[in-house]
Amino acid sequence: MVMVALLAVTRPRPGPVAPPVGSGGLIPAATSTARPTVPATDSPPPTATTLPTPVRSRPAATAPGTLPPRSTGDPRVAYAEFLLRVNDDRATVEDLNRDLASTAEAQDPDAVRTAAVAILDFVDGERDWLREHPPAECFAAAHASANAMLEAYGSAADRFVTWAATGGGLGGLVALGEAIEAADAAGDALAAFGRALEATTCQA
Repeated sequence: MVMVALLAVTRPRPGPVAPPVGSGGLIPAATSTARPTVPATDSPPPTATTLPTPVRSRPAATAPGTLPPRSTGDPRVAYAEFLLRVNDDRATVEDLNRDLASTAEAQDPDAVRTAAVAILDFVDGERDWLREHPPAECFAAAHASANAMLEAYGSAADRFVTWAATGGGLGGLVALGEAIEAADAAGDALAAFGRALEATTCQA
C-alpha cells in the first residue's frame, strides 16, 4: 500500500504525521510549499487544448448487506505486509509528487498532465494491491483509510489533468483553484490515514 505525501503544490500544512513504532515508517509530507502562479498579462487567455481524460479503474462495490473480504491468515503477518508496502512505496511517491510540483510551478500543461497521469496509474496499481490483499479485522480501518487516501490522491491528479487541458494561464484559474483544493483534501486524507495507523494494533 502507498503512503501518499502531501502534494507539493498545496498550501502549507502542519508537519508530517509521526510514524507509529514498528510501522516501517510513514512517507513524510512534502517539504516544498511552492504553488504555481499565473503570470500577470493583459493578453487573452490561451485557447484550451483538448486532451483525452484518463480513465481510472475503480474497485467493484461490495454488494449491500455483505461484509468486505478479510484475510484469513495470521493478522500480524498480513499487517506487516501492509506496512511493508507502505514503506516500499516511499521513494515512488516522493518522485511522483516532485514531478507534479515542478511541472505545475513551471506552468507546463503538457508536463503537468504527464505527471498527473503517472500518479493516476500509480493509484490504480495500489488500489489493485489493496483489493488483492484484504485486511485482517484488526487493521480493516487502516486499510479502508488507505483506500480513501488513494481516492483523494487520484482525484487531485484528475483535477490537474483538467487544469492542463485549459492550457494554463488566466483561462485555467478556476481549474487551478479546484486542483489545489483537491490536493488539500488529499492532505487531509493523508492525515486521517496516519491517525488510523497510530490506532492500529494487530495481535495473533
